[in-house]
Amino acid sequence: MELINVSSPSSRTELETRGVRVHSHSEAERRRRQRINAHLATLRSLLPSASRLDKAALLGEVVRQVRELRMRAEEVAVVVPGEADEVGVEEDEEAARDETKTVGGGQQGRMVRAWVCCEDRPGLMSELSRAVRSVRARAVRAEMVTVGGRTRSLLQLEVNEAEAAAAAAAAERGEGHHSKLQAALWAVLLTNRHGAVDNFSKRERVSTRFRSRT
Repeated sequence: MELINVSSPSSRTELETRGVRVHSHSEAERRRRQRINAHLATLRSLLPSASRLDKAALLGEVVRQVRELRMRAEEVAVVVPGEADEVGVEEDEEAARDETKTVGGGQQGRMVRAWVCCEDRPGLMSELSRAVRSVRARAVRAEMVTVGGRTRSLLQLEVNEAEAAAAAAAAERGEGHHSKLQAALWAVLLTNRHGAVDNFSKRERVSTRFRSRT
């Protein structure tokens, strides 16, 4: 145990210095707790149902809410049409967990999602339907979102198993645009460009997230 002679000036100075340090540390800790409590109060005001939750439960609820909002934002970003013409095809993972269905001709098929983003025009959905039928696919569900003259068509399709396998193989080779379904959908976009086919590659953006099931 250290003994300090408080009668000497140097000892008194050392004690005063220690006291100042302890006070500064205590003050900093007090301000830190005030900031934390203020943040927690703000979170409770944003979540009416969290008024009686302890700190751990409150933070857990905030994390859950943030994740949910992020998912909603991602869904909105996917649905809103962009400025670039786009065609995308991907396997419907939710439907893929169900049993494989049968399409025309008795062949096995699978569910995929396709989307087309382009300028809005009359008869676009009819053209897309014809394009889908041209590759022996069947539309199960279709949605269209139009904002500022741009439209995004979302299609849930049942496609021929052979076409699905060919598209998956083409995607692995980096040739996703060569799948019959994507080519048919791109043909719909090209019909509205009034001879601007030469500029096709300038704005083309193909999403090839077509994955085969194991």
